[in-house]
Amino acid sequence: MTSSIEYDKEWIEQTWGWDNPEVFIETKGQNLRPRILESIKIAKLKHGMKALDVGCGRGEVVLYCARNGIQAVGVDYSSDVIKIAEAAKSKHSSAQQALMKFLCGDIEDINEQSEYDRIFLLDFVEHLNDIDLHNVLRKCRKLLKPSGYLVIHTLPNRWLYDITYGKLLRLLMPYLPENPRTEKEKKIHINEMSIVHLHKTLDKAGFYSKIWLSDLILKQAQWHLKEPLNDSRGKLYNWLNKPLISLLYKISLLTPLKLLISNDIFAIASKNQSEIFTNDFNYSIEGFAINILKKWD
Repeated sequence: MTSSIEYDKEWIEQTWGWDNPEVFIETKGQNLRPRILESIKIAKLKHGMKALDVGCGRGEVVLYCARNGIQAVGVDYSSDVIKIAEAAKSKHSSAQQALMKFLCGDIEDINEQSEYDRIFLLDFVEHLNDIDLHNVLRKCRKLLKPSGYLVIHTLPNRWLYDITYGKLLRLLMPYLPENPRTEKEKKIHINEMSIVHLHKTLDKAGFYSKIWLSDLILKQAQWHLKEPLNDSRGKLYNWLNKPLISLLYKISLLTPLKLLISNDIFAIASKNQSEIFTNDFNYSIEGFAINILKKWD
């Protein structure tokens, strides 16, 4: 597991760009990034539900839940992000505050059994090695209601970095750096996922899962237009915001190239097979790849 000291004030400032802690607190955490909005949509939250956000960061999901009548708990072992979450919480009404709780620690500090309708693991799994991640998932299984499910988002898609960038782009443009990751990413992204690896990890922990790739990098690029980032991400976002590049990218996503150029991996996982896991998944591009490649990845 990555040390909590890596998630300090410097990391916070670099991660969210224009939505810095001061803006986040004053706006009550309502400037939701595309991946958070998509995760909330996937969760199909309803009034009266109970949610848990593991690795909650600044608490966007918990704050959103409380504003919509959903009891929510956020847990994160970085004291710096929990301080921001608590400050944003204080901007809400007393009734909303009563629906939210933040814990500085880890999921083992939560002792409830079969209590949660939804458990979020957003931008979390890539920070844990396989052993630690398995333990977290087994704990989630105990905390989840029989009818509930996990909502997972992770990036980067390892195939994009290892194959598209490492094998193809660098063959055409050998002057590109061997590793596109920042120094911070090298330290904290210790378990970057492919859709196959994530499927096998969830299966081992006792979950039925549905996994797919998304094109949120385009929406993320637009989100950062408000104040462009002055780093490699900012250069990429500026490039993707060009109309022709954006169009070509969208067209490519309709082909099997989606497996190699999409950066966002989403999943839902349940301890019971249910209506949310439909048979058509087996015939999607992602489902086909998982079925074919799970023995080799």
